Amino acid sequence: MKKQLPYFLLIFLIPVTLVLWWWGLFSSADVEIAERGNYRYAYLEAEGPYSKLSSKQEEVLHELVQQKIKPGPEITLIFSDPRTTPYKELHARAGFIIDADAKPAAPIQVDTVPVRKVFVSSIKAHPLLAYGKTYSKVLDFVKAKNTTLNLPTVEIVDDSVLSVEMPLEPVAQPEYKAGVSP
Repeated sequence: MKKQLPYFLLIFLIPVTLVLWWWGLFSSADVEIAERGNYRYAYLEAEGPYSKLSSKQEEVLHELVQQKIKPGPEITLIFSDPRTTPYKELHARAGFIIDADAKPAAPIQVDTVPVRKVFVSSIKAHPLLAYGKTYSKVLDFVKAKNTTLNLPTVEIVDDSVLSVEMPLEPVAQPEYKAGVSP
């Protein structure tokens, strides 16, 4: 057994540890309070489990490419708290930040996130790890301030860095009815 330990370390444990390090398992999310916004974005509405948002993101990307519009960083607006909302009633917008002069056509919609003061949690990590680590920091902040989660949160993925922005003040949400585009 003692002779096999070095081989085990070299062949299994060290490579697995390196992969987990590369994915960001040992990273911690950075936090700050800042003014962020003025994001013009092209999007599609999404209903249901947030685990399906990547397919909606792909639909938007496909449409933008078809329309010859260069997509910027991924952006997702989360309008429902999955801890308190039934998963079939979850609402989000999935899309991409676009240039001010871009003019997407239907079915793509366009909106802007205004400049606002936000709590920002960001990390460079694999998506399997990044969302849990960033939202953990957001929820720690909410708990420490003895307040509620202000929605919508804005998730931006840019160059493998996930940033989650939560407004410090409650924001009026756009009217939305399931199955009906605004």
